[in-house]
Amino acid sequence: MDSPKVTINNFLKSNHAPNELKAALFRAAEAAHSEGWTFMETSFQLGSKAKEEGLSADETESVIRRAFSTEKRSQERTDEAPKQAAQQQAQQAAPRMAAPAQAVYLDPRMSFELDTQSLELLQNHRIDPEALTIPWPSPDWRKDLAKLIGALFLPGETIAFKVSNTANVTEEKVSVITSQTNEIRKIMKSLDSAEGALIGANVSKPEDGAQDETWKFRYVVVDNPKMTLAKQLAYYKALNLPCAALVNTGSNSVQAWVKVAAADAEEYSERVEFLFKTLEEQGFKADESNKKPDSMVRMPGVLRSGKQQYLIGLEQGAKDFNEWKEWVEYSLDGKPLIEQASDTVEAPKPDKAIIEGKLNAGEFFVFTAPKKSGKSFALLDLALSVCHGKKWFGNGTTEGDVLYVDFQFTRTAFLNRVYRLSGAMGTDPSTPRLGFLNLRGTTMSPLEFAQFVAKRVRGAKKLENHDYKLIVIDPITALLHSPKALRQNSSNPEHTLMQIVDTIISLTGSAVAVATSKGEEQYLVSCADTNIVLDPVEGRPNVFQVNSFTRNSAKAFASECSWRYPQFTF
Repeated sequence: MDSPKVTINNFLKSNHAPNELKAALFRAAEAAHSEGWTFMETSFQLGSKAKEEGLSADETESVIRRAFSTEKRSQERTDEAPKQAAQQQAQQAAPRMAAPAQAVYLDPRMSFELDTQSLELLQNHRIDPEALTIPWPSPDWRKDLAKLIGALFLPGETIAFKVSNTANVTEEKVSVITSQTNEIRKIMKSLDSAEGALIGANVSKPEDGAQDETWKFRYVVVDNPKMTLAKQLAYYKALNLPCAALVNTGSNSVQAWVKVAAADAEEYSERVEFLFKTLEEQGFKADESNKKPDSMVRMPGVLRSGKQQYLIGLEQGAKDFNEWKEWVEYSLDGKPLIEQASDTVEAPKPDKAIIEGKLNAGEFFVFTAPKKSGKSFALLDLALSVCHGKKWFGNGTTEGDVLYVDFQFTRTAFLNRVYRLSGAMGTDPSTPRLGFLNLRGTTMSPLEFAQFVAKRVRGAKKLENHDYKLIVIDPITALLHSPKALRQNSSNPEHTLMQIVDTIISLTGSAVAVATSKGEEQYLVSCADTNIVLDPVEGRPNVFQVNSFTRNSAKAFASECSWRYPQFTF
């Protein structure tokens, strides 16, 4: 078998038949992943080659994303000796905190990587984290400098720029650069270097006849290289920054060109201080070195150690600094804004039911029964019933995709249950509507888990044509035993579990279903939109009275069911 480097080199040097190109790209992307390449590096180098050979941008992205699949990588990591040794040492040092022997290590690069504070900002301001994915460079990204200065400066103004590791600053009029329609690629390529290239955040000379010095104080550029790219974008979006432009630095940062538009140096200083103070109060420590109006910042359109410095976009957030400052004083308290009933002219249509009369998308469902009474089978029965549009506990269901998150069983044991129960139900066990994540022994904090599930659900909707409107978590209490959860030392574990549920619902819009034992997790039960409760009928073994409580409708009449392995029957 070829080494990863050989596989990569062979792909880059070879020409491929159309029917072989996708497979060759997949193998090369896998090899790049094993070599530690980032998704962006792989897309730039291998993706460019694939597109040159005729593969579309969408097909290229899809193939590379599959090659970077976390499930496959996480399983491979469990076989790596260094991590096994580290795990054994951890078990010896702190056996109460150690992960189980079959722990699955998840690749943090595939998560949103947003901490609690930034996630709350997004949720409170109703911003979709998926919209914060770093976009690809445009096909004509070498023209990004011309786009930037053409939008931010006047034709007769002069800008300063230089290669980062040199002291020689070059100046040129904006109109001269923007007019170079044919030569711009060669000009930008000449500025490629190991350190990239820089441009002044404000013009160095005004147009002839300028009446004041406002040209000196239009913009300040902010970033935080210690944060991930997605997290920086999350802050810019959630904090409604008046951004004239966003630039990928070709390293580990996104620079936001914030509109200051000060009349003089004093006003510039006041506004920049207010901006930096507000950012820091919200948990975003901006790089102080860019405060000066003549600071040099990253120039789009050039390569920095082989990575693109490019324009992400223009005009985001508030219209100008004054509007943003008013917005900060009015709404930036981390809480949702007021909505008006007059915003809707008629009652919205009810959401499509998952369980008729019991559960809609975006709601929380709890199934409660005595210990060892078949709760997991009941949840799996629910999942399969929804997958096939069959009745469950006497209630009709709407056929749809279901994601089952299993913390209890091995993959083999779980699939055997699926086949056993499907046989009893008379349904196809290999239905494509049932997706599952086998996470037994996974070491994730509650927040990491919620973000991970949301990432998987959104990815499946975008790339695999699966829309998981119901997510079953069995058992949700398993998350409290993760070493990361234990380190958090929550004073109220049930509140932590409810935060997981709320976060998943907020990020996906899906319904979440869990099971509890009778008399336990009462806080979860109290928060549920629907709770179905099984109580044993005295003197009749394996017979239960079924009561259901639904927040948005009247209490249903009690019924009876019987437990006949492997399912409850009516």
